[in-house]
Formats: sequence, structure tokens, C-alpha cells
Amino acid sequence: MEGKKIDLNNKTIVVMYMLYFGDMVSITPFLEVLRREAKGSKIVLVIDSRFKESVQYNPNVDELIEVDRHGKDRSLSACWKIGKKIRQMHPDILITLHGTSRTSLMALAMKPGFWTGEPGTRMDSLFMDYPVTIETYNSHAVDKYLRVLSLLGVENLTHHGMRTYTCEEWDCKADEFFAGEGIKEGAKLVGLSVGSSTPEKNWPAENFGKVAEHFARRGMIPVFFGVKSELPLIKKAVQEVKHPYVIAAGKLSMGEFMAAASHCSLFFTNDSGPMYVADSRGVPTIAMFGPSNAKFHHPLGKYSRAISSWDMPMGPEHVNKNIKSGNYVPLDKITVEEVIAAGEEALRNAGC
Repeated sequence: MEGKKIDLNNKTIVVMYMLYFGDMVSITPFLEVLRREAKGSKIVLVIDSRFKESVQYNPNVDELIEVDRHGKDRSLSACWKIGKKIRQMHPDILITLHGTSRTSLMALAMKPGFWTGEPGTRMDSLFMDYPVTIETYNSHAVDKYLRVLSLLGVENLTHHGMRTYTCEEWDCKADEFFAGEGIKEGAKLVGLSVGSSTPEKNWPAENFGKVAEHFARRGMIPVFFGVKSELPLIKKAVQEVKHPYVIAAGKLSMGEFMAAASHCSLFFTNDSGPMYVADSRGVPTIAMFGPSNAKFHHPLGKYSRAISSWDMPMGPEHVNKNIKSGNYVPLDKITVEEVIAAGEEALRNAGC
């Protein structure tokens, strides 16, 4: 696709991206590069209100606009009103990183000076200044968003990887939680997140428990993170753990979890938001993949690693389509021994 160089400096730039927890982490390199290359500009990020804490303290964002997609802002009229509110900021540039009918309506209401990004409807090409195909299925999620900036004329795409940012309050809450669980300062923790957005993306919970027990025997304390709905999975996992462990699931806010993840020396997870968070906090992360493609979504950390149940080819296969068709190798084909070996290697390489 031929690029279209535009001046990003001294502008009001609105970025719309209303996806999920992990997705918000995956766009942090995009935000870092945009901030560096758009000198003097105000960067406004439109997000799903449920995942505000994932970017609340990101220094590369000047203002957040929350959209309650499943509540008060669900209707088309509500989306139009939000677009009109943004219009009062006089946006010079609008970038839609994930196009939907909702983003199209909001874009039409805000009337940006220049509208680029992914179209949300077939009609958008009539109104957009520069439609871009973002989902190319030939690069990592981080790189596909950076490609948008490249098409707009940005040449320096260097970045520091995925990053999440916390605050003193969240850091203190994490410290208080661990202290309340009897974990002493300096203890080595191994984090585990046994759930994901869909059961087919989950490595067997009992396997997580066996991995936790292995590292508990070498002196680490397993900490099971997640949300309350994942407690049944965690219950299966801890049946395999004979040493002391901690269950953090449902006890921490999103921001507090991000702070708590930093305490871990190693992290095991499925392809999920917690995978991106642990990796973004500099924790060696071992992630299991099956119906989703590790080539597009693997953690980026120096000591992190993705383990896939099969060598999925590059191509337009989407995780939901793979699940529906059954065209994938189930995650239970990944062995406990393989995952333990990857964790041991990560600890050695990280000097832990």
C-alpha cells in the first residue's frame, strides 16, 4: 500500500481503539512512537471504559475518553454524542486502529480534519481521507499498528516494547496484598494465569498446577492471578500444589494486578491480557498458544517465550474461525515437561 505522508506536529490527534485488555497493552509501542514523532501534539485516546486502568497512567497519552460500550454508551445515539463532544476539541487527525460501525459513527460526528485508519463500514471509504488495511496477517500485533505510522510517513519506528504504567496507590495496594498473604520482601514469586477469553485457549488448569508445584519445590511461591470467574479453574490447578501458594484472583483491580505482576520472577499464562501485562512489566513470560497464532501475538520480552501446540501457518486464520472449524491442535498437546523446561531456561537467562 502506498503511503501518505502527513504532518503530525502541533496537532490534536485522536486515536480510537476500543478493544480488550491485552489489545490496549499491544498498542503501547504505537503510542510511544506517535508521542515521539508528533512533537507538540495533543494525543487523545478513545477506549472501552472497562480497560481504563491499562492506559490510565501512560505518559504518551494526554487525555482519555471512555466509552461504556456495554452500558450507557451502547446506543448509536450515545456514540454520536461522544463524537460531537470530541468535535469540540477540533481534532486535526483521527486514527481508527480498529474500525467498527460505532467508530464510523463517532468519526462522522467529530468531523476530523484528516481521517485515517481501518474503515468500520463499507461506506467509510467515501468519507475517509486515507483508509488503511491494518489486519494484514503477516506481522506481530505490535508491528501492524506501527505500520499505520509508517504509512503516514514516520520513518523511525524504534520503541521499547510493550509497556504498562502504574501509580503509587496501585503499587502500595500490591505490596499490602502480598504482605497480608505472609509473603516476605525478597521472596521469589512465580505468577500463573490459568484462564483466557475462551476455554479453547486454555492450557489444562491441572498442568498449570503441576508447573506451579515444580517451581514451588525450588523455593518459589506460586501466585494465581485472574478474575473471580476463573476461580473454578484455579481450584483445579491448586489441587496439584503441595507447597504454599497464594490466590490473587478477584482480589486485585486491573491496575493493582499490573503492579503485583512486577513482583514475579517468572510468569506462566495462556494467550491473554495477563500475558501482555507480565511481559510489559519485564517479567520472563511463558505463554501457551493453540487456536490463536503465536506468530502474531507472542510476548516480546528478552526472556519471554511462546509455546504453540502446532506450527500454525501465517495467513488470515482468526482465532474464532479456528475454534469454530476445529482447525487447530488442542493445547493439551503441550507437555508439562516442555513448559517447565522453558521456565527454567528463562530463569537461567535472566540470572534469577
